[in-house]
Amino acid sequence: MNPLSGIRLLSLDAGNTVIFLDHPRISAWLRMQGIHVSARELIDGEGTAKRLQEQGVLTAVDWEGKSLPGARNWGGMIGTMIRETGVAEEALVPLLPRLWAEHVRKNLYSVVPEGLGPALDAVREAGVKVVVVSNSEGMLEPLFEELGILRHFDLIADSGRLGFEKPDPRIFEYALGAFGVRADEALHLGDSIATDVEGAKTAGVRVMLVDPYGHCEGRALDVPRVSGVVEVAREILAARALSD
Repeated sequence: MNPLSGIRLLSLDAGNTVIFLDHPRISAWLRMQGIHVSARELIDGEGTAKRLQEQGVLTAVDWEGKSLPGARNWGGMIGTMIRETGVAEEALVPLLPRLWAEHVRKNLYSVVPEGLGPALDAVREAGVKVVVVSNSEGMLEPLFEELGILRHFDLIADSGRLGFEKPDPRIFEYALGAFGVRADEALHLGDSIATDVEGAKTAGVRVMLVDPYGHCEGRALDVPRVSGVVEVAREILAARALSD
């Protein structure tokens, strides 16, 4: 059986699935703070942060603003990523509030894959609902509107607004319930084993990993890897055509 057959709902993580972290922008911002870290070092640091997230040991910096919706997880991931490039942990205490302000001004996750909108529109025209299921800060809808991609989605399930986050299955159940779709009729794409894979599995949803940098290499080997949303949308359409 084709693993993409019978899909009625395509669930997408936001960061590094629909919108990608802008490593060059962060590198340039850090340079303005007197910290010289390359985009490549940040990519590698992000990979280490994901592995530490799976172990539940992200850097817990006591920074101003960490109690804001979504800020604790954001600070843990971004802070650990920067720390893993060699920046001292104590330097993160004054640094993270300023970087958070920059993130609020323009989300650090703001690089949109080429062809995303047309691919999602095509799969929606075929009858598949497309939703975002994301651990975020409650700011996804205005961000997507700013980036010109909000119209390509049927629902945004933003943990900062809902009050629960992946891997809690309730966030998946919220999206499924909005359209009356069974868990086994849904597919989730995301880049995190700790939140996306574990959350989708707990909810009974099919799952695939988006891993363009090889951050999850050698782990969760039972989970298929895909290059991105555009590829999967096209494969869903091909699977539906075969079944018609």
